[in-house]
Amino acid sequence: MHPTSLLSFAVLLPTITAHVTMFEPKQWNVPEVVRATVEKSDGNLNPLQNDGSNFPCHGVAPEAPVATYLPGTSNPLKIKGTAVHGGGSGQMAITYDTNPTKNTVFRVMTSYMGDHPIKAAGNLGPEDRDPTGLKSELELWKLNPLSFTVPKGLPKGKAVVAWTWFNRIGNREMYMKCSTVMIGGEETSMSAFEALPGLFKANIGGGCTVPEQTTAIDFKNPGPEVFGKGITPVPCGEPLSKGTGGAPAGNSGPEPKPSVGNFTAPSKTSSSAPSPPSPPVADASSDEEVVTTQVTFTPSPTATNNVQPPTSPMNAPTTLLSSTFRFSPPLPTGTASAVACKAEGEVTCGENNTWYLCGSGRKQFMGRLAAGTTCTAGKIAKRGVRGYYF
Repeated sequence: MHPTSLLSFAVLLPTITAHVTMFEPKQWNVPEVVRATVEKSDGNLNPLQNDGSNFPCHGVAPEAPVATYLPGTSNPLKIKGTAVHGGGSGQMAITYDTNPTKNTVFRVMTSYMGDHPIKAAGNLGPEDRDPTGLKSELELWKLNPLSFTVPKGLPKGKAVVAWTWFNRIGNREMYMKCSTVMIGGEETSMSAFEALPGLFKANIGGGCTVPEQTTAIDFKNPGPEVFGKGITPVPCGEPLSKGTGGAPAGNSGPEPKPSVGNFTAPSKTSSSAPSPPSPPVADASSDEEVVTTQVTFTPSPTATNNVQPPTSPMNAPTTLLSSTFRFSPPLPTGTASAVACKAEGEVTCGENNTWYLCGSGRKQFMGRLAAGTTCTAGKIAKRGVRGYYF
């Protein structure tokens, strides 16, 4: 029997204090700008501002080309960072407007529906695939390789590619990292480009928001290459320009196959290559989704046309330094998650046994605490068989 000990909640802090960046193709530099409010601040790790004022590409000056891509080739997409917010969905898009503005049309080459940029219960940290505390320098592509294919027939010339991401857990945000590249070949017609659908946009004003806990957005116009399988359609954010080509409809990917391991890379609709294994399913005990900072994940529900809640959550581990929190809809109706905060890692207790954690200058909603766990005066504690767990 181990003696009772009070463990610092700071073990969670490395999973909160950094977002993600696009390492390849190298994203444009976004100067660190601290303004009167967090929502108006900016930097390489920041999402777009929630009013859309710095869409597209954070409004920064374009940079010189960093890569040359040939139409029809598959190319690596390399993302760095640990604040993966439980995964999400994203797209890889292109435009030939080399100094893009709000009127620029970005067209989608690839969509990632779910577990993007990596499958995770929440954010990564010392107990989950970042044992040395690399934070924003963690090379996610070594854990979950990503790629995108430049469609055949695209015209040669200078172009801008953009990676967008809609996180599953946390503040409702849209990330957009842009890079200047060259498209090779001899094609000059814009027909193949114009056949691609326009970019999905949400969480940047205009009334379209992706609901929290959306495991996999079922993009209505995903483009010619799709990884994963869409589960939840979002009834807004679809582009006015749907393209002239025969891009596959959403929800057209193969069914995921159960297996065992640390993570599951999203499956690709145009490939039959086996996916890396996913974790085993534990016995069902509730409708809530268990989130833990250990290498323990809640499997995504089988993709179908109807949205079903997870029915087989993982049992909470009883190991020291484990932290188990349950997220269950509906979310609170308060506005604490939009409130600015100064002390990174500061805990705020919410109503109905919910809590918030200060990350990137905002109070991040972390959901409802597990049974037997309490939040009092900014401190979380749970009495367990082997002591207190945080």
